[in-house]
Amino acid sequence: MPTGDEWPAAGVGGTPPVERALDDHRAALQAHFPIPPARAGRKRTAGQAGGALAVALLAGLWWADPAWRSETHATRVGQREVVRLADGSELTLDTATRLTVAWHLRTRRVGLEQGRAQFSVSPSAWRPFEVAAGSARVRVVGTRFDVWRKPGITEVSVYEGRVAVWRDGGADDARILLQAGQRAGVPADAGGGAGQGGPSVGGFDTERGAAWQKGELVFQNTPLREAAAEIQRYRGQAIRIHGQHVAALQVSGVFASDNTEQLLDLLPGILPVAVERKADGSVDILAR
Repeated sequence: MPTGDEWPAAGVGGTPPVERALDDHRAALQAHFPIPPARAGRKRTAGQAGGALAVALLAGLWWADPAWRSETHATRVGQREVVRLADGSELTLDTATRLTVAWHLRTRRVGLEQGRAQFSVSPSAWRPFEVAAGSARVRVVGTRFDVWRKPGITEVSVYEGRVAVWRDGGADDARILLQAGQRAGVPADAGGGAGQGGPSVGGFDTERGAAWQKGELVFQNTPLREAAAEIQRYRGQAIRIHGQHVAALQVSGVFASDNTEQLLDLLPGILPVAVERKADGSVDILAR
């Protein structure tokens, strides 16, 4: 597998990879960057004309930044997965996450379709690493951060280094630079397109924020409604809470995300609730 900073090896017949890339995009590049006709009275050799065309095509290829390879990774409900990319970057996918990595000539791009992922990016000054998630856009050279695409908002949390964050379609001067320990929320509209307003910025506990990568659910005086929603992300069947009083009960503790059934069994021992399991695997939580 090629690294992120090199082209694949020459193919059958020894065709250089740059030549293959030129062949793939030659027609489109000639349309965008036409070579002017030679002036009357001046003759060009075939080598000169070919050289000029190659330079123009290479410049156009660099400008167009075409993708030459892509890969898709996904996790099931309750599954986490660590993926090491060809350039040495490491991706940690949370439960029910799907993303596509596209290798371009001068950029590395990830499209986060759903869920949450952490990115530990291998430095490459000439090939930035970009993430698109809903209306959120992120660009880095080398750092560690995660992106969580939630309904209505995308959160970007930085653990090491710095990242630039902006809203798709927003003004360039609306870009913000996040430092380690900062989190930005980028809103999306009801249709999932460009959000309204720029990102909001705040701090967060990096240790607690990274707990999901270790398979931990951390609750600290967390309302049961919020805790149940987080537990729900790691199991396929529904969790229903009956009564506002029950939903407002607070939960504290560290639990294993890969054993949500045990967590549900523990609830009656730490809260005044009863847990009723149904035949379809769903759960009702009621006052006891």
